[in-house]
Amino acid sequence: MARFWGFALMAPAVLALGRARMRDAMRGVVDVVDNGFVGHGIAPRADEWTAKKPLRCFQVASPVMTPKGLVVDDEIIDFQSSNSSSCQVTLMDHVFANSYGQPFVANYEPPSCAFGRFLASRVIVNLTVVSEGRQYDRLAVMWLGDTEVWRTSTAEPKAHPGIVWTYWKDMSNYISLWRQPQTLIFDLGNLVNEKYTGSFNATLTATFIDEYLPGSQAPPADKIVPFSALRSSQNLGSAFTYPDEKAQSLITLPRNIKRAVASIAANGQADEEFWWSNVPEQGVKTFPNVTLPGLGSFREVRLWIDGGLAGLSWPYPVVFTGGISPPLHRPLVGIQAFDLREQEIDITPWLGLLCDGGQHNFTMEVVGDNDAVVHRYWVLSAKIFLWLNEEGSETTGSTPQVKVTEPDVKKRVSSSPNRCLKYKQTISRRELYIKSSIKRGEGANTTNTSWRQKFMMINDGYVKNGGNFQQVKALYKGEDVAEEEHLMYYYTSYQYPISTTYASKGPDWQYSLTLDANLTQGMELVVNGPTAFPNGIEPFTYKLREKHHGINIKTVRGGHAFFYQLNGGNGSGGFGSMHQSYALGARGFIDIADPKFVTEPLLYSRNVTVVNETITQDRQYVYMSGIGTIDRKSPAQVLVPGDDDQFAPMRTEGRGSSRVISGDRPVDHGKVLANPGALPPPVQVYRRETEEPTDENLGDVLDKLTDELKEELKEEVGKDWEEEICEKLGKR
Repeated sequence: MARFWGFALMAPAVLALGRARMRDAMRGVVDVVDNGFVGHGIAPRADEWTAKKPLRCFQVASPVMTPKGLVVDDEIIDFQSSNSSSCQVTLMDHVFANSYGQPFVANYEPPSCAFGRFLASRVIVNLTVVSEGRQYDRLAVMWLGDTEVWRTSTAEPKAHPGIVWTYWKDMSNYISLWRQPQTLIFDLGNLVNEKYTGSFNATLTATFIDEYLPGSQAPPADKIVPFSALRSSQNLGSAFTYPDEKAQSLITLPRNIKRAVASIAANGQADEEFWWSNVPEQGVKTFPNVTLPGLGSFREVRLWIDGGLAGLSWPYPVVFTGGISPPLHRPLVGIQAFDLREQEIDITPWLGLLCDGGQHNFTMEVVGDNDAVVHRYWVLSAKIFLWLNEEGSETTGSTPQVKVTEPDVKKRVSSSPNRCLKYKQTISRRELYIKSSIKRGEGANTTNTSWRQKFMMINDGYVKNGGNFQQVKALYKGEDVAEEEHLMYYYTSYQYPISTTYASKGPDWQYSLTLDANLTQGMELVVNGPTAFPNGIEPFTYKLREKHHGINIKTVRGGHAFFYQLNGGNGSGGFGSMHQSYALGARGFIDIADPKFVTEPLLYSRNVTVVNETITQDRQYVYMSGIGTIDRKSPAQVLVPGDDDQFAPMRTEGRGSSRVISGDRPVDHGKVLANPGALPPPVQVYRRETEEPTDENLGDVLDKLTDELKEELKEEVGKDWEEEICEKLGKR
């Protein structure tokens, strides 16, 4: 970290020196800081960061078990547990250039190697993408027919030799879809012209495995029903663009359902990409000639069935790779950037209504402050996982009883016109409770089922300098519970803290924009019971002596970046550092409703530090590893100003790139890069270790931020803001 903070402190002064003198000054900083690294015993590995090869980008996530072993990114980090039969099929090999409204479309047929020679019960998918040039980050969605199976996004490329990333996803929960012919659609909208030159060369493969990894997740659903715009017959993706489109479908379900779970995929784009930093409506006109993004920093996705409220989803504040400041996210991308998580809603209490053989109206909406319809736009889709009884059986039941509390939104806003805006938005209680009685077929007992959700949030913000400076400190927190006969069988809790400071300035001499940004963001997630998705415990179950009922994940990333832009966006560069800690733990039944992080045992952890596009430290621990703990260290790369094609330009209204751009005439997207080769052999081990790591810093920053915000939630709502800074400024 020492090297980066040297850059960060000197960068504004150095920028004023001019291009040539700037290089000399930066080299001076590098020489000083390098001595510090050597003094701390970090040995150079020049071959890794000076070689002319694509920069490998990655997301820190739980490992996936492949036929070759336990895999993270492009590396095998532990040995395989068995010698199960498997086969691999290439689903897509495609270049996304001018691809808005032109997704990749193919006819998928279940491969005979997977459903003939043996009957596959696991499917893992690998996406590898190569790109070079200048381009924004782009949202991408994979569909099997009209059912969304993966929502991801791209990293922002750079000039030759560009970037590459690999991500693995366990899609065994969609096995009922994989066993049938499908229209496979991969929708990655991109634009290539004289200014935005980066295309995305994407390869998608599926590995089918004759192996079932038991875990706490539910067995794969017998049937999956899409709730989407149903456009696969037109060779298009089926996401709703809300509020431009009404997110509504008439759906007929089977009569013999045992359990039903809806999952919602939702994220904001364009004016809603940074919804978590939006200000209350009272403050949108604080500065002349600027309208700040409004409707507050609360967003809620509501699921309705035949006019009744069936569930709520509170989205994760994903920061994509162009968000806030691009150097924050290269090569270590943000939490969920490559794999956006869906929220599950158990709709089993609605089976008495849904199993009548008729059509039912499913609707989604996204609202902000005061139930207002959000700005443009949100990308929405959903699906319904169904577990069925035997054919001929019919589920009946009572009409669900729904109780819901209104969001007790409390806002305090203090502003001084054309000076600053300070605000606090809280929701201390938002609850939903649904119950009914259902009977699963003739002769079955009548059982009481229920679904319960609760949510709270706090968001502190401060804006000044005409909107060019913003500070946000926020926490979003919730719990979901499914019960039968008053016994809890599914539980999830989630905490999403985020803190950022963003200051932009421009124009200044040849620099049309300079930007200084800090970001700390985390996620604490507990999932216990029969989830519809793989949860990360599956690769470790053969090592565990006892049955475990769930997992918890705790991760936090924090960093600082300096970004500059030249000639109105025709050139750009920057410096950045980021550290992330990640831990995956198993949970026993006794901890089913405990939101605290427990490790029974710790299954996987990773601690990564990145400075100026170089991984300076990367330590990974795997429970009962056959390889050992992986511990790598490298010196930071020297990023000398002068390479002015490092990033896509920032939006003039700030806070990052946009995935929706109108371009000039299209041009040839240029050279198509070769696909990377097969998986490398297992990584070299620097230190063998059997005990769990004792990283005292794991989550310390996250815990401190979360505790501070929880205390603020307990404060008296009627606090007098007469002495706050904006009021003081207004009186001067």
